[in-house]
Amino acid sequence: MSIELDWQIGAERIQERAIESPEPRSQRVRRRKRLILFTMLLLFFIGASALLALLRLKDVDNQLRQGLIDTLQAELAALRAGDYGDFMLLQRSADDNWYIVQGERFQHYQQLKMARALTLSGNVFDATVDGLRGRVVFEEVLDGVPHRAVWFYWRYSDGWRHVPSDYTFWGEPRAMRDGAVTVRYRQLDEDSARALLERAARWWREGCRVLGNSACPTLELELVPNPALQVAWDSAQPDRLFVPSPLARDDRLSLIDPLPHVVEDAVTAALATRQVDLASGGVRPRRNVDAAWLHQTLIEWLAATYTGRVDMSRLAFVQSLRDSYGDSALAAVARALSADSDISMVARALGQPLELLSLDWRPFFQWRLEVERQLIVQNDLESLQALWDMSDASTRTLFQQRLSAFGQPNAQVLAAAITAAADGVPRAIVQVRRADQTETLIFRLRDGTWKRSAT
Repeated sequence: MSIELDWQIGAERIQERAIESPEPRSQRVRRRKRLILFTMLLLFFIGASALLALLRLKDVDNQLRQGLIDTLQAELAALRAGDYGDFMLLQRSADDNWYIVQGERFQHYQQLKMARALTLSGNVFDATVDGLRGRVVFEEVLDGVPHRAVWFYWRYSDGWRHVPSDYTFWGEPRAMRDGAVTVRYRQLDEDSARALLERAARWWREGCRVLGNSACPTLELELVPNPALQVAWDSAQPDRLFVPSPLARDDRLSLIDPLPHVVEDAVTAALATRQVDLASGGVRPRRNVDAAWLHQTLIEWLAATYTGRVDMSRLAFVQSLRDSYGDSALAAVARALSADSDISMVARALGQPLELLSLDWRPFFQWRLEVERQLIVQNDLESLQALWDMSDASTRTLFQQRLSAFGQPNAQVLAAAITAAADGVPRAIVQVRRADQTETLIFRLRDGTWKRSAT
């Protein structure tokens, strides 16, 4: 009998495992390969099924989309042929007024066709299906200008039908920014948003520069697909301006100018008002005082310079103020505005006598004559007398004559010149046309402001 050491016993066991039969090992390998193959086949069939389902869904979606386009083309064909019946068969809504609207649309399109002002090319820019909802963006050529039109549809059991515009189906929300100005919009308003951002950012910077608003605040504009909306500031967020979508307003949009003048003018008026408010501290002058006219004229002039559409017959006073004394004068006048100030505040703001200012006074005197007429109609004699030099007897007589002739036609100011009277008091000689006659009116500088006078 011999004694085996531990290390000898361990070595023998390792040797026994080393000489294990190869059959169990090959079985394990085969099982592993079969499992891998089965997994790969399963994944293949799952992927193939998913691909087939995706292709099927895509095919169904393409069929729905093509059916949507075919419905639009059928409508356009009916419009081209002047077939009212076929056109109206493709309309559908629970609201009977929709049929009235579409009947009027049909007649309007026929009138445009007769005038050779409309071409229905049938070119489709985009067709989108979202469940039972459909939307088609297509081309209309109006007066030679290409437009992008959008019509909405609903898929009924008997096919797609033209329905009222769905403003919840306007595309995903987006935003773009330029400096202090941000424009928020939805997909269909992309073109209008780009035009609005480019112009609004330029207007905002220009207004800040002209009126001396060095700390130009941030501004947000939001294009809203709601044709009933008016351009207005958000009451909950004062630096946000709501702007109605031009495309939603008319169901079509010019590809040449995607921001129509009517929308542009409303936006510039709002921005100019905000700029003047920033410069003046938000003052709100009383009605019929000179400051009210000057406040509104500053706003209108600034808005007009934004668009380049300046009516010099109404805005010549502010334009001459800028031409003669520069942008700093506009800022000084805006800062000097108060609720009750008369025209003398311009002299104080510029540090010069009123009668020596190089200004075009015609719009100011035109406004004074209009206020005079309003006060007579309102029988506000106290306010009316404040506009006349009642210290002079002949002027009081002229005042009574003016009251008696309250029904006479409005006077249109033609020219105004500032000179000195024999007594050294500055006066304005104002030439006006009333009906077919030319008259001369006199204003004298009393208490720092211009007042009607007989001499």
